[in-house]
Amino acid sequence: MNTKPACTARELVPFALIAFGLPFLMGVPLGMAQRAGYATDAFANAQMFYPAAGAMAALLLTWPKGALPRRFFWFYLASTVLMAGCCLGVLAAPAANWLVLCSAVIVAASVIAWVLLLTHKKPVREAAGLRWHGGAGALGYVALFLALRTASVFISMALAGQLGGYAAYWMTAAPWVTMLMLVPNFFLSFLPFFGEEYGWRYFLQPRLQSRFGPRGGVLLLGVLWGLWHLPLNLFYYAPDTALQSVASQLVTCVCFGVFFAWAYMRTNNIWTAVLLHYFNNNMILVYTGAGDAAVISGQTVGWGDVLVQLALFGALFLPFLASKTFRETSGKGEL
Repeated sequence: MNTKPACTARELVPFALIAFGLPFLMGVPLGMAQRAGYATDAFANAQMFYPAAGAMAALLLTWPKGALPRRFFWFYLASTVLMAGCCLGVLAAPAANWLVLCSAVIVAASVIAWVLLLTHKKPVREAAGLRWHGGAGALGYVALFLALRTASVFISMALAGQLGGYAAYWMTAAPWVTMLMLVPNFFLSFLPFFGEEYGWRYFLQPRLQSRFGPRGGVLLLGVLWGLWHLPLNLFYYAPDTALQSVASQLVTCVCFGVFFAWAYMRTNNIWTAVLLHYFNNNMILVYTGAGDAAVISGQTVGWGDVLVQLALFGALFLPFLASKTFRETSGKGEL
């Protein structure tokens, strides 16, 4: 395959129409559901599927037929359609528990997707960037991210004067048991996180880097990734403080995007990025002690929160942009 993918309209147009067009199109029913007081968690779950769906559509349209894991791709696209259908169901039948249905779809689809993926021959999976690289060492990047992310939580608690009580929480079994449960749960719910990372890191990142340079491409991707969340910021995450939520999202995506890009380029392993995204999203259950990831909805975000986030995430993650990895232009991360 081309190790320096060109930033061409033939690939980018179908990708953009699905990866970016669908979230904003689905933002209309999302806004309607939010204003009507309906449960909207299904929209957040479904939106995570769209970037990889865009990447797969672009590759199916432009790559030779035999070069792609077509069974896996087509099943993933069908799962994406089903998830989007669940979102529309929120308006059609608001009394139904669409979050439970979406969760069931994700689990079933994740299991089937693993099976289908492994039925493809290694060269096909390799060509599509779907094989594991780096051995057990690739997990070190996940451990490093978790250490830095957890440090940011402890520092923010210290700044809020709540460190004593929070440290006491970590002396109980609860956070450790929850964290341990996240490991097997990954295999039953990986598909949404793969959905974002295959679109962002595998497909879009190298194409932006080929046009804007290793660092410029990653920073631009962080901005685009942040803006991609706009419908969720407006109607799901923090409707009452939407502007602050958008700013917070941009800070998070740019800073985390640098680390995710660095880890991906170092390992040439998309599964490293998928694991990073999975643990980042699900560690909210550990950090907050909440039993439901829906705690991310209906937040109130203040400008002070954004500034603290900028300082912490900027200090912890942006220095990786100085790594020599971003000065290399071949060999890793599909550059």
